[in-house]
Amino acid sequence: MFGRSKSKAPSLGDTVSEAAEHVRDWAEHVWQDSADRAAPVVDAASKALSDAAHKVGDAATSFQHKVQDEYIPTAAGQLAPVAARSAEAIKAADLPDVVNDAITRVTGDKKSGRRLQKAAQQWAKDAEKQLKKQSKKKQKKSGRGLLVLGITVAAAGAAYAVWRLSQPVEDPWTNPTPQPLSN
Repeated sequence: MFGRSKSKAPSLGDTVSEAAEHVRDWAEHVWQDSADRAAPVVDAASKALSDAAHKVGDAATSFQHKVQDEYIPTAAGQLAPVAARSAEAIKAADLPDVVNDAITRVTGDKKSGRRLQKAAQQWAKDAEKQLKKQSKKKQKKSGRGLLVLGITVAAAGAAYAVWRLSQPVEDPWTNPTPQPLSN
């Protein structure tokens, strides 16, 4: 009476197995159909992406050669005289006493200011030599925009260097001045 029923109806496990098999077959069919439809689109997109990458690579290579062969030599040729004038200006410049005193206090050597000035002058001369050498490389005619930009940057750099040298330097070892007490 309480035993198992011997009916011919399919069991729940069999029903689930058959449903899973139908779902699996359906999913494989849909997946294969989707893959067949997507393949041409993926191939076209891959080709377009590859073509774009080649164009970008070619443009980058062209730009690199243009910079190396045209812009850098032209800019170097225009900046060499600026470096020469900077060396002359550094040699002729007198360090303010405040700057000289600050350098002496920091280094403990009275000749450090003059050595610093000579080192800056030598650096400017070396820069001039390097720029002249660079400008002798393959040089083509270039626009005036880069020339104006280079001269402006060099002049601004020289002006900033002279301004920094003329600014007073606060001695870090001095005691702060007492301020009046306010109530």
